Amino acid sequence: MENITNFVSILYVEDEADVREGYSRALARLCSDLYTAENGKEGLELYRLHMPQIVVSDIKMPIMNGIEMAKAIKKINPEVNIIFTSAHSESAYMLEAIELQVEGYLLKPVQKNQLTALIKKIAKNIFLERQYNEQRKMLQHIIDSDERMTIITDISKFLFASRSLLNFFEAKETEELNKRFGSVLDLFAQSKNRLKKEHLEETMQNGHSLFDIVSKIDESERVITLSNSHAIKEFLISVSKIGDNCLISLTDITKIQRDREVNDLRAHTDSLTGIANRVRLEEFFDERAYATAKTPLTIALLDIDHFKQINDTYGHLVGDAILKELTRVVASHIRESDLFARWGGEEFVILFNNITLEHTLHITEKLRRIIEETPFESIGRLTVSFGISEMNPQESLSSLIERADSALYRAKKSGRNRIEHS
Repeated sequence: MENITNFVSILYVEDEADVREGYSRALARLCSDLYTAENGKEGLELYRLHMPQIVVSDIKMPIMNGIEMAKAIKKINPEVNIIFTSAHSESAYMLEAIELQVEGYLLKPVQKNQLTALIKKIAKNIFLERQYNEQRKMLQHIIDSDERMTIITDISKFLFASRSLLNFFEAKETEELNKRFGSVLDLFAQSKNRLKKEHLEETMQNGHSLFDIVSKIDESERVITLSNSHAIKEFLISVSKIGDNCLISLTDITKIQRDREVNDLRAHTDSLTGIANRVRLEEFFDERAYATAKTPLTIALLDIDHFKQINDTYGHLVGDAILKELTRVVASHIRESDLFARWGGEEFVILFNNITLEHTLHITEKLRRIIEETPFESIGRLTVSFGISEMNPQESLSSLIERADSALYRAKKSGRNRIEHS
């Protein structure tokens, strides 16, 4: 930092020629450019032309005094650094100088070492501020080049927001986000599960930081939802500590989530009928089985009567159309809490959640009649047979299906278009 002053420019305004000449030599060694003027009007014109960072000026001068010039310069640039030199110590000058928030007020005859020390101090501050601004711009450029949205926050407010985040919320400056959101936690208002705003507030009130909370959550659950006037998107959140503040990074995973949902749907859906497949049936059973000690779970195995004959007579395309049409009929007459799945071929399974065997018999009898009375395109009428069983404590799905299948076999043997239970 030996040459810390070499990058600054100085405007020196002094009406006394010999004083101006003497101090100009000393000031020239402290700066990259020195501009001199003999009155406030000339000084103001030079300032407008060159915009130096430091102004050193006498106060009492002809045409325009230093106070008037400084006021005009402050209107152009409120951040300019001004040092007054004066042989006068009247309180009026001092008060006006204080009101202008000048960096120094030196009484004449000014000691050159005093002036030099003050200019070096101001130059150092200018240098550090410039360095900070350059680093901030560099950081801003790096962050803005990243597709992730970044926030630096003390939780109560946004201290920094990346351009990508500002663009998402259609804001120009970080301060706009502070006006729009009561705190950074408002971003979590649309989130689910453990990252909901209410849960975070409650947990943080108990002394846990956002970093602590997020770091203890499984990565698959570190997802928040944000929306603007155009879209609703999902983001994976990560939190790091920066001193007493937090650095929050948000990675857009909307497409990944949608692709995952599509793939999950495909993995759990029968490709022909669009209802659940065996994989989803097994998952649903596992999800519900734990509750069967207190709430009943029943199963109905449904089979189309004489389906092979339909395929042989009308062809497999008609057979497929019948399966899809039957699916629509059954699905429209069961509850959303129940699961309707294709077991294979012309066999279907309905898992009835939280109803007894007696109630299931009533529902399936109603379904049997509806199907029997429904005209199916190309073939007219068809019938189905049901085998029903109620889950015993700790019973497996395969055992439950096996008992329902035995009941279905009896229904077939007894003439079809009927219901049997085990």
